[in-house]
Amino acid sequence: MSKFLKLCLFGAVFILALNVNAMDTSSFERLANNTIKQMDSGVVGDIDALIAMQEELMRLGVEGGSQYIISNPAGTKPLSLVIENASKMKELTLDEIEDKWHQGNFFKAKGINVDEIDHFGPVMSLMDSVIHPATSYLLIKEYKLTGNPELLGRVKGELIEVLEHIKHVNESPADKVRLTSNQ
Repeated sequence: MSKFLKLCLFGAVFILALNVNAMDTSSFERLANNTIKQMDSGVVGDIDALIAMQEELMRLGVEGGSQYIISNPAGTKPLSLVIENASKMKELTLDEIEDKWHQGNFFKAKGINVDEIDHFGPVMSLMDSVIHPATSYLLIKEYKLTGNPELLGRVKGELIEVLEHIKHVNESPADKVRLTSNQ
């Protein structure tokens, strides 16, 4: 094998290895924005398809969080807890998900102060990439039962918030330093 071919192969493997640590933010953004568009239209078509989209958002969040933990194990216990409990979130009531996950009482019970986690750091952003779609999932299921249009506005709010966090998911600590020093 020529040196050039070896170098190209090494480069391709290196690029693939870098991408293993990155969340599929483009798919996440596309699904979230598609949901928001439906919420904006006020016409909810296939509710079961919307619910499935929220489950896919959760899956992408869990996948991205799991990849992050592998390459950045320090300080990821809260993210691990979110991942471990993602499927259970879909069984909660809206009040329960608010209390346990948005207000942080699940973490407090485990001795974790979520106020100490960088709000737009990758750990919190990845946590939110599961928690907010789980909340949207519950809101859409409730809408399916009640037809209450206020729930659609809440879905939009959850997804707008998580889209802001997704912008920060693939930032490395070096990126954060560069961004901070450029301000």
